[in-house]
Amino acid sequence: MSKDKPDVPWETPAAKRPERLGSTGRLSVPGAAKPKAPGGPTTVEIEIGNIGRRSTPGSPRPRPPVERLSTPASPPPVRRSTPASPPPVRRSTPGTSGPRRMRAETTLTRRTSPGELAPERPEVDRDDPAYQRRRRIANNARQFLVHMDNLARQLGVHDTTNEAVKRSLRLVIHDVRAIQEDAGDLSLVFADGHAFVNGVWVRASKRVWEAGVALTERLESIGWRGMVLDRGAEAAALLRLSQLLRNADVEEGEDPGIPNVRLLPIPSAADRARAGEPSERAKSLFKEGMATLSRAELAALDLTMRRRQRALVQGLVQLAEDNPEYLLALTTIRDPSLPAAAHSLMVCIYSIALGRMLDLGRRLLLRLGVCALAHNLGEAMVRAELFHLDRNLLAHERQEVESHALQGLAHLVEHYGFGERILQRALVAAEHHLHFDGEGGYPYAAPPRHLFSRVIAVADVFDALCSARPHRAAYPPDQAVKLVWRQASRQLDPVLVRALVRVIGRYPPGSLVELDTDELAVVLGRGLGLTPLKRPRVILITDEHRRELAEPELVDLGDRYRRRRAWKRTIVRTRDPEKLGVLPASYLFAPRVEHPPEQLDCDDMSLLARADL
Repeated sequence: MSKDKPDVPWETPAAKRPERLGSTGRLSVPGAAKPKAPGGPTTVEIEIGNIGRRSTPGSPRPRPPVERLSTPASPPPVRRSTPASPPPVRRSTPGTSGPRRMRAETTLTRRTSPGELAPERPEVDRDDPAYQRRRRIANNARQFLVHMDNLARQLGVHDTTNEAVKRSLRLVIHDVRAIQEDAGDLSLVFADGHAFVNGVWVRASKRVWEAGVALTERLESIGWRGMVLDRGAEAAALLRLSQLLRNADVEEGEDPGIPNVRLLPIPSAADRARAGEPSERAKSLFKEGMATLSRAELAALDLTMRRRQRALVQGLVQLAEDNPEYLLALTTIRDPSLPAAAHSLMVCIYSIALGRMLDLGRRLLLRLGVCALAHNLGEAMVRAELFHLDRNLLAHERQEVESHALQGLAHLVEHYGFGERILQRALVAAEHHLHFDGEGGYPYAAPPRHLFSRVIAVADVFDALCSARPHRAAYPPDQAVKLVWRQASRQLDPVLVRALVRVIGRYPPGSLVELDTDELAVVLGRGLGLTPLKRPRVILITDEHRRELAEPELVDLGDRYRRRRAWKRTIVRTRDPEKLGVLPASYLFAPRVEHPPEQLDCDDMSLLARADL
């Protein structure tokens, strides 16, 4: 063997050997620095990581260390983010092999089609006051659960004069005050160990989970599922609550009468069955909408608020799929005492109904509903007194009110980035007052580009006409339909106006009508016959002598007599409910008797040729 070549074929002279082998291996030749004694065995030490091997002449040659090289993977179809923003996908660790990294990246980006760039997730601003407020509420809620559980356990061993009990009570009071300072009243509901603070799930560690399970079991033992602590809850009330959780010294379902502490009962089987009824579901969604769409929360629009909005829209979409009549019945709740946020809820309901008529998918319906809830977000940045003036606005006042469109756009983009859903909300906030023909509207003269903007514009105009304003009374629903129809092709999209008429009919839900039989009825929704818009389903509230019925009756005006083929009932005119002292919503959600039609016009094939849709 030549002296130039080393004894081991993969070994190189000391001057040319690499410093590192791959990413983890290191090749060192101790004998290359100083010569060995003549005749002595030549020893070569090969260190790979922390493993040392020795080989002598005549022994089998060790196999060369092979580095595990990463298989070059094709670049994933994602856009590389700048160092200032987090990467859109999670990168593999340095020790991850090539195929494994490829599988991880394929899993994370499997929804992105080839050649399409995945949207970047906006960077979380940890200095944002809303973000810091959410973190404080979550941390204080976790500490409250643990401290309340500790206090209940200590009361089983010590009396109220013990120092450990006093210390735990002080910690509980501190946690309650901290949560109420950020979130108002403290509402705490338990379900299978999960804790929900003011309707938001609290992410739990092991200790928090144990405390939640213990509190859930103690509350369920006395027939309760949660508690509401008002701002006036004192130390004595919290101590009594802890004693109640420990000793359970009240009867099941009995109110212990703790001041400023309200316990939430477990719903009975009858309550759960009643809550599953469409009317009860609709009323609960309306209450949730009024609580969600307050002016202050719309101005904040933090993560908690957005989650509650999505949950509200999901409930409305589900109600539209199960019972669309009850969804539109919510729009008949017209009361001057309702907050201005009721308008946003009504627009959301009409938009969802229009989206279903346009055959939009469920995902698009959810996005449309969320955009409708926030379409007037900019009004929270405008002086509230401008919306309560009983006169026409002056020029500078009108200019300030019209600025809410761009203020809503700027607020969404500035605080929540340029994600696809945020941009949809921002465009709707800016475009829902633009005219379809591009010759009017505000904040600028151009036709609205987004479909959601045109849908919400139709719903916004119709609900505004049906709502009372300080300077004018509300239009009857049937007159509002005519006014909206006149604005087609100019202010509103004519296709969407026609779709709205097909949704609500010539006589929208809640209209009070007089029949040719001298009966009074409240319109429920579209009929089942060949002319559903002209002959809707109505709820009879009086008989022919104008005496109120003990139980309302649901009939279809498309019903005919079998032998004469004459209509049983026909609408003569509409009446003003306020003048007659009638509340249409009270009849739409009340129990009623349904009379199935004897013979609809669609049952007689000879009438198909004369059908006037």
